Amino acid sequence: MPHPFLSDKMVRKALTYSIDREAIADLYGKSGEATANNIVSPPIYRSPNTSYEFNIDKAKSLLDEAGWIDSDGDGIRDKDGIPMKVAFQTSISPLRQQTQKIVEEGLKAIGIQVELRIFDAGIFFSDDLTEPKGIYRFQADMQMYNDGNSSPDPGAYMIYWTCDQIPQQENDWAGGENIERWCNPDYDMLYEQSRTEIDIEKRKQLFIQMNDMLIEDVVMIPLVHRGTTSGVNPTIEGIDFTPWDVHVWNIKDWRRKSDE
Repeated sequence: MPHPFLSDKMVRKALTYSIDREAIADLYGKSGEATANNIVSPPIYRSPNTSYEFNIDKAKSLLDEAGWIDSDGDGIRDKDGIPMKVAFQTSISPLRQQTQKIVEEGLKAIGIQVELRIFDAGIFFSDDLTEPKGIYRFQADMQMYNDGNSSPDPGAYMIYWTCDQIPQQENDWAGGENIERWCNPDYDMLYEQSRTEIDIEKRKQLFIQMNDMLIEDVVMIPLVHRGTTSGVNPTIEGIDFTPWDVHVWNIKDWRRKSDE
């Protein structure tokens, strides 16, 4: 069923302007970087075409233009008798609850009321597809979690947003990772091309186009490119960290530094 207001791209655009991504990234210290992209690594696949902006006035103008106004002066915008209220869910985590509050403040500033829902991670990320509080059922207006490609090639990640990956009632919620339930044949066509394209530059451009399509249509709102922090003994050399493997992948090359 179409959402009463999030099905409107203009409203979704307003949400992007209402979220202070820099403030959210600051919660992570040096390991957090605000981003507008779905693919953030490796850098060759990071789109140069996207941008983000925290601008409450722009967000308000978009909602005004879309016809969502506060008709009764209660601080909540409405249209055709429908108030702009959203349920925003995520798992229990101090960082995520702080992030929820930043998002809530931005939405409140533009006239959207937010109900925060917090679930145990075992429930929220449950493999039980019948779990109504889980991410696959997505029985809320908004939800937040971390995801990304687990290998240098984004192919296995970008398949998430193809049409046949949508979990829904007719497939017993077992379709796949397209939790936003977004379907665009043009995206599917780009993904199919990426499966057989071996030219590195052409393949890169295909993934960038897919990323841009998701961002332009506001399928999701990326917030933070999260880094991993590790402690290293300064007397050890030869360490070569990579985000694509365990930290000790090249332990055979580790050596104690000489005293010289």
